[in-house]
Amino acid sequence: MNRNFILLSIVTIGILALECSAGDIYKEPLVQKQAVSTIKGTRNLDTDENGLYDDVERKAMLDVLQNISPEIKTTFDTNNDGKVSVLEQTSGRHPLSQLTNSDKVVASSVKIPWSPNIYSEWISTSALQEDALLGKVAVLSSRGTVNKAGLTQQNRDNQPQLSEARNGIEFAANSGQHLSMGVQKDARWNYRWCLFTFRIDGMSGNGDTTALVDINRGNSAGQSSPKIWYNKETGLNVEYVGQAKSGLDRRIMTTKDIYIDGESWNVVVVGMRYGRMYASVNGREIDVEQPDYFSAPRIYDGTTIIGSTQNDNSSWALDALLLGTTEPSEAMIRKMSGWAAHRLNFEGKLPENHPYYSQHPVLDEEDHPHRYVHDDEAWTQWGQSLQDSVFRKSNAGNKPVNTNTFERVFYDDFRSKRITRSFTGEGNLWQSPGFNTAVGASIPLALPGTEPDAYAHNAETKKQTLSLVPKGNSMVASAFYSVNDMGHGYTWDGPKVIRIRAMSPNIPQKDLAPGLFPAFWSYGTEWLFWRTSNRIEVDWFEFDGKNGQWLNGLASHYHYSHLTDNIYAKNNKSANSYKAYGGELTEAKSNIPGGLYFWDGQYHTWEFVIDNDLTYINVTVPDQNGKDQWVEVGRSKTPATYLERMDIQFDYALKDEQPKPIGEQRFTVDFVEVLQKSAQISHFTEPFIAAPQISGDASVGSTITCTANLQGVKDVRYYWFADGYPLTYSYNASYALSANEKGAKIRCMVKAVGALNMPEAWSAEWESPIVK
Repeated sequence: MNRNFILLSIVTIGILALECSAGDIYKEPLVQKQAVSTIKGTRNLDTDENGLYDDVERKAMLDVLQNISPEIKTTFDTNNDGKVSVLEQTSGRHPLSQLTNSDKVVASSVKIPWSPNIYSEWISTSALQEDALLGKVAVLSSRGTVNKAGLTQQNRDNQPQLSEARNGIEFAANSGQHLSMGVQKDARWNYRWCLFTFRIDGMSGNGDTTALVDINRGNSAGQSSPKIWYNKETGLNVEYVGQAKSGLDRRIMTTKDIYIDGESWNVVVVGMRYGRMYASVNGREIDVEQPDYFSAPRIYDGTTIIGSTQNDNSSWALDALLLGTTEPSEAMIRKMSGWAAHRLNFEGKLPENHPYYSQHPVLDEEDHPHRYVHDDEAWTQWGQSLQDSVFRKSNAGNKPVNTNTFERVFYDDFRSKRITRSFTGEGNLWQSPGFNTAVGASIPLALPGTEPDAYAHNAETKKQTLSLVPKGNSMVASAFYSVNDMGHGYTWDGPKVIRIRAMSPNIPQKDLAPGLFPAFWSYGTEWLFWRTSNRIEVDWFEFDGKNGQWLNGLASHYHYSHLTDNIYAKNNKSANSYKAYGGELTEAKSNIPGGLYFWDGQYHTWEFVIDNDLTYINVTVPDQNGKDQWVEVGRSKTPATYLERMDIQFDYALKDEQPKPIGEQRFTVDFVEVLQKSAQISHFTEPFIAAPQISGDASVGSTITCTANLQGVKDVRYYWFADGYPLTYSYNASYALSANEKGAKIRCMVKAVGALNMPEAWSAEWESPIVK
C-alpha cells in the first residue's frame, strides 16, 4: 500500500488547514498474525481480557505491584470485600503513579499488563462499551476526573445500541443516532490526548461524511477539538482548532489508511504536544508541516457529540473513547495504540516494527513521569524555620553570596516588544495576560494590542512597562508570562538565579494609592499538564502602596488542585502559605545602607538565588557615589517547591474593593535574566547520546543547524539564544543568522518533548560566534 502521506495546505483568512492523504482505503482486513504474550506470570491479572482492571482484578494487580514496589505497601481493600475500587486505591494518598518506585518496576522480571486505568488519573473523560447496558443506550457513564455524568440520549430513536458484549456500541446507518454531554470549559488542559477505537462500514449510509467524535462542537477556537470524522473520499479526518493572530489556527490530519469493512477495528491516538498536533492511526504516524505554537482560550459553549446528528451517516460502532490529561511521550502513544490493538485482538494489523506487534504493553518507566510529591510535614517544618529572624538576616546589608557556579541561560533586555496574547499561537516569548484571570485582583487584565495600552514599550531606551491604566470609570491591570496558556515556552527547574532590573516612578508615600500591587513571581507548570496536581507559586517580590518600604519576599504557596473535588490529590485544599521575608526595608530594620523605598524613581536589580540548600534575596542600592552596590536582603532554607520547574511572570494589579481611576501607574522593566548551574547545563541524560552541536557558516543570512544527538525520539524543539537572548524556538533545527547576532555567542537548547519528562540539553557556545 502507498503510505506516503501528502500534505495539502489550505490557507484562508485567519484559517490554517493542514491535511494529509494517502493510498487506497482498506476494504478488506489484512491477514491477522498470531500474537504471543511475553508477560511473565501475570497475563491472568486481566481475567476477562478486556484490557481494563475491574475491582477484583485491581486488587490482584495491586498485590503484585506491592511486591514489586514495597513503598506502596498498604491495605487497599479497606472494607475487606475482595475488591479494590479506584476510590480505595487513591483516597488519602498521593496518586499511585507518584508513589510507585519506577526503577523497581522496570528492573522486575514480573511485568504487569498495562491499562489506562492502572493509574486512572490519566483519564479525564471516558466512553467505554463496557459501561453500557445491553440494548438501547440512553446513558453511558464516565470513569474520568471530569464530566463524570457521562453521555446521554433521551430520544429513543436517536439512541445507539449495544447488541452483544464486546461488539461495540452500534450507530445504525442513516439514523442520526448519537450521545451527547455538556461543555468542558477547560478542555485545552483536560483533554490533551484522545484515544478512539471504532469500526465503520464506509460504504454504507446515504451521505459522504459521518461525524464520529466532536468534542465541544462549535466554530470557535478551542471548539471541535478534537473532532474526528469519516469521509468517503478523503478517509479519516482528525482536527484541533486553536486561535491564531487573526482568525483560527485549524490543524487537520487526514488518512485513508483505515479499515472500512464494518468488521475490523481501528485505533486513533491524537492530541497536542508542545504546540504541535500529533496523530497515530492503527500504529502508523501521520506527519505534516504545521506551525510551532498552539493555544486556545477557555470555552463556554459547545456540546460534545459521539455520533452524527445527520440522518445520512454510515453505520459504525464505538469501542472506546478516552480523553486524558498531560502530554504523553511518543513511547506512551505507542503503548496506547498497542493496548487498544491487544484489547480488540488486532495487534497483528499493527506495523511489524511496532513494539507491541507481538507483545502486550506493560507497566514501565513511561508510566512514572516526574511529579512533585508534596511532603506537608517538611513544608511545615520549613515554614517554622522562617521564624528564625537571626538566621534570615544573618548577612543582611552585606555583600551577597557568590554565584560563579551559575551561568546565563536566558536574558531579555527588551530590545524589542515581544508580548503576544497567551491564548493564541502567535508568540514565542512573553504571553499575556496569562491563564489566571484573578491576577489583576479587583480590576480586569488588559489584552496586548488593545486600548488603553497597558504594555507600552520604548524602542529607543529598550524599556518595557507594565501599567495600571484608567479605563472609563475604573482601571485595567497588566501581566505577562514566559509561557502561553498551554504551559509552552520558557521554564526552568533545579537550582537557578532569577534577576530583574526594574523601576517604579518617584512617588512620595503620601501620594501612593494604597491598592497598588506590582509583583514578580512564578508558577510551577505541572498543574497545567496534570490537572489533579496542586499548584506551586512563589512570589519573588510584591510591593503595595500602603507602605512603599514593605517587602513581601518569597511568599510561598502550595494551592489546591484545580479539580477541587477529585480523589487523586492527597490534599484538595491549599497548604499553609509562608513568607520567607516580610518586613520594612528601612536601614534600621533591614541593615540595607540608606534603606530602600520602592517608589523612588530609581532602577534596582533584584536577585533571587535558589541553591539546593539555601535561597537568598539580594538587591542593588546606591553607594556613596550613587553607583549600584549589591547587598543581601535575607536568606532562608530552600524548600522542595523552589527546585521544581517554573515559569516567570510580571504583573501590576490593583487591590481595592472599589477601584477608581488614580492616573496611570507604571512599573518599568530594564531586563530579566535567568541563570542555572554550569554543571546542570553541561549535563545530559537519555535519550541524548551527546550534547547538541551547532554547525554552519558564521555570516549574516547564512543558516546554522543544531544537531540534537538524540536517539529514538522525533518530536523535538530547538531553542536558540544569542548571549542568552531568546531568538526563537521551533520544530526546525536550523536558524538563519541576522545582523542582530553579530559578535554574539550562539547556543542551542534542545528540548526532547517526545521523550519522558521532556529532557533538555545544551550545546556549547558556538565555536564560530563572530558573524561576518
